Parts: sequence; C-alpha cells; structure tokens
Amino acid sequence: MTALLRLLGRQARWALPAGALIGVALPGLATALRPLLTAAVIGTLTATLLRLDWSRLAERVQRPALPAAIASWQLVASPLLVWFGTALAGLPPEPRLALVLQAAAPPIGSAAVFALILGLDGILAVVGTVSTTLLLPFTLTPLVGMLLPQAGVQVDLVAFFARVALLVAVPFALAWALRRAIGTARLARHDEAIGGLNVALLVVFAIAVMDGVTARLLRDPAFVMGLLLMACASTAALHVAGYALFRRAGVASAYSAALMSGNRNMGLMLVITAGTAGEAFSLYVGITQIPMYFAPLALTPFLRRSLRPH
Repeated sequence: MTALLRLLGRQARWALPAGALIGVALPGLATALRPLLTAAVIGTLTATLLRLDWSRLAERVQRPALPAAIASWQLVASPLLVWFGTALAGLPPEPRLALVLQAAAPPIGSAAVFALILGLDGILAVVGTVSTTLLLPFTLTPLVGMLLPQAGVQVDLVAFFARVALLVAVPFALAWALRRAIGTARLARHDEAIGGLNVALLVVFAIAVMDGVTARLLRDPAFVMGLLLMACASTAALHVAGYALFRRAGVASAYSAALMSGNRNMGLMLVITAGTAGEAFSLYVGITQIPMYFAPLALTPFLRRSLRPH
C-alpha cells in the first residue's frame, strides 16, 4: 500500500485530471462516492498540514503583507472586476452570476497540495487559503448585497461558520494531534506516502463532485459544453491574473498566487448559497473541477521555463 501511495504521489499531475474524467465516465461511482465529499476535504487539508514545516507557517503568519494582498485580490478586486467585465460583455444573468461567485470564492482547500505537487512551498497557499476562507462571510455578504440584488442569492452565515469550523479547524486539530502522536521525524520519512494519500483523497473528491454532471450532459450536451468552455476560460484567466499581479514577489510566490487565484472553492460557495444560485450554478461547480484539476499538469511546463537559468 505504501508503495502504491508513493507511485500515486509521483504521478499526481496525471492522476488528478483522470479523477475528474472518471467522475464523468462512471456516474454510478460518482453517486456512490458523493457522501465522502466532506471527509475527503478534511482529509486532504489534514494530510497537507502533516507535510508542512509548522515553524515556517508561523513565520509566514508574522509577515502578513503578501497574504493580505492576495486575499484582497481574491475576495474583493477579482469579483468586482468580473462583475463589471461581464456587464460590459452583456452576459445573461445565469452565467454572470456563476462567474462572479467563482471570482468571489476563496482558494480550494487543496491549493497547498497543488503547490506541493508542483514543487512549490505550500506555506503561502495554506495561509492564503485559511485566511480568505475565514474572511469570506465579511466580503461575500456586502458583495452579494451590492452586486447581485436581483439574483436571489442568500448567505446563511450560521451554516457558513459551522462549515468553516469543520473544514478549517478540524484539519488543524487533527494534524496537531497526529504530529504529536507520530513525531515530525517519522512523518518526514513517510512524506511521499502522505503525498500519495493526498492525491488519493483529491481523486475521490474529483469523482464525487461530478455526481449529476453526466446525466445533464446526456440530456443537454450543448449547454454542458458551453459551461465547460466558460469554466476553462475563466479558470485560465484567473490563473494568469494571479501570476501577473504577484510576479514581483518571486517566481514561487507568483505561481502559488496563480494556483490560489485560479483554483477556487466553488463547493463552499454552493453550500453557503444553499441552492439559491440556481441549478446552472450547481452544475457549473462540478464542471469547474475539470480545468482546476488539470492546472498542475498545465502549469508544469510554464514553471519549468520560469525556473530555467537565463
């Protein structure tokens, strides 16, 4: 099992997109795994925290300028820009709402896993993910009230804070307990296996979140393909914007910012809007996992070129 996990970790760039495609190809499996979504999210962040140097995490928290700038871009600037951009483009209400909610979302909980897959420092991604997730109710509520008054989007803050406690506090508590019980030296010896476990959990999530996508694809392929094209374009644009905005912080930080900017926690947005954003948005949440899970594979050649000595 350990050898299999290590192999999976080394092939993460290919395993992640394969998981998303399997979810579409095997809808029965996606339905069966759907109840494991929350456990997969918690397990992914817990395993990521087990692999990180917590002393460096504390150092990054004490230097908040870059995470604060990334959070401002993620939660305020990008949704405002998308709102105005989609208005100028004359998009219909449903796709416009989906794009604004995507741009207003925090990074996916596995952003640090993606950073580690690319060989980047996962510390910035963890700090950025946790801080933006905790700040989301304070930014999303006024944005929804100001920008989407006709959309019927509602935010249940009580349910949201409960979700944050589950998806952020629980993984940190589990990781702290496991680090004390197992020891950092022993964890370091099994880093590759833990990385493989991370990938396995991400694949489970990718398959499960596709539940319902295949049925709609068979009924209305043109609509689903339109959403897929929109998801690919918006995800790529957010990756590029994140990299360009933070390029001066260094190559590693810029690519971490790109991962956080392009890979947004759409599942969390689906939960906190409690179905009020409509069926199209629910479908869009599943479809956006496809370009997001291809991100490590797509970014690898660009990262290698950026790191090449000039």
